[in-house]
Amino acid sequence: MGIEILFCYSPMTKLYYSTSEVAEMLDVNISRIRFYEKKFNLRFKRNGQDRQITEKDIEILRDIIVNADRGGLTLKGVKRKISNKSDENKTKNALKAKLLIIRAFLVETLKEV
Repeated sequence: MGIEILFCYSPMTKLYYSTSEVAEMLDVNISRIRFYEKKFNLRFKRNGQDRQITEKDIEILRDIIVNADRGGLTLKGVKRKISNKSDENKTKNALKAKLLIIRAFLVETLKEV
């Protein structure tokens, strides 16, 4: 039996992307990126005046664009949906932390036996 190592391949290899690169990836105008940045209080890192957008930021923008432009939701509806997704992630992370504590307790208990 060998150990199988799985690699997650991502076509995105850069740490930061420019606004024009992201606009091209998402098939929207650059002004649309700036608009969503302002309306959704997104905080892109900046290098002077240039925005430096991470993969995580791109995923958030993709969610916004899919729901607002192509999903028919209003901006308020998109904000609510993104907020709910964030709340779900917080709940999942809290549950994961509790399970890790229980696991550590069980491992210690097994060592004592």
